[in-house]
Amino acid sequence: MPIRSFYLPLIASAVLVTALPARAQDNFYSSSDGSVSAFAGIGLTNLQAGEYVYDGSHKLSQLDWESKNVPTAKLGATLELGYNWRLKGKLDFGMKGDGHMVDRDWVDYSIDDWTHQSVHPDTKLDHYLNGTIEADRTIYQTDSTRLALGGGLGYSDVQWSAYGGSYVYSSYSLHDTVGTFADGEKGITYRQKIPVAFVSANAEQRIGALTLAGGLHGGATFGISDIDDHWMRYLRFTDDMKPAQMIGANVSLDYQLLPSASIYVAGDYQKVYHAKGDTKVESTLYPASAKYDDAAGADFQAWSVSFGVKGTF
Repeated sequence: MPIRSFYLPLIASAVLVTALPARAQDNFYSSSDGSVSAFAGIGLTNLQAGEYVYDGSHKLSQLDWESKNVPTAKLGATLELGYNWRLKGKLDFGMKGDGHMVDRDWVDYSIDDWTHQSVHPDTKLDHYLNGTIEADRTIYQTDSTRLALGGGLGYSDVQWSAYGGSYVYSSYSLHDTVGTFADGEKGITYRQKIPVAFVSANAEQRIGALTLAGGLHGGATFGISDIDDHWMRYLRFTDDMKPAQMIGANVSLDYQLLPSASIYVAGDYQKVYHAKGDTKVESTLYPASAKYDDAAGADFQAWSVSFGVKGTF
């Protein structure tokens, strides 16, 4: 798919949002001076990433990285711009946590079963960061309801390192060699950097002191960039993926305690679909490297639940 086709929905949405009429805003979501609100919270995040190696249409390798219940700090703010426009930004910081990784290879092209497998329960999440900035415009509003369309940009950065573990290899026959790596020995470090652009549809409904809000996102990455360091083999793989589709959703429930303060619970989901790309392999011992077209692949998803406080200023 040509890259420009990913961004046609962004252009169309911008035109649509600008052209649609909207009633004058009321200020029940605004701060006391009609401009700024902010939130801070904590939550738990589940992360999954797939790493793939190909030889043409044949999948040579797949590494499944995962972390569950990662403690995550969440910060965000909303700015009312006037003329029915709203600007929103948020940051999620995942604290270091545990993870899991499974690495499978299919080096025998004549069979469907994997030939090599290593399992790494001692996998650490080195870091996780997710940030978005979004602008939307009201297309319908009453005293208790708001509907809006918009768009924005996002960025995710995640890295794991796998240590120790066990392996099953196929040396002379299938799955005939079994062993373990030394505890604490670093095997692989994997990092994904994911910039995205998206269009959005948002809705909010107030019922007394409660406010229910939700949004849907759809768009594309500018291409996942990833780095894979194989420490025991002294190799670094640097991959650049083609643009991939992404979707996202969020929902929150607020309870207003004071005119300028509320508490909330929220859920977020993001999925970046699989895409292939080019890879560069470099030796970390010698000045040697090679490049391969369409030899890499990647995907990613994250979902979280959180609670916190919101305030107006």
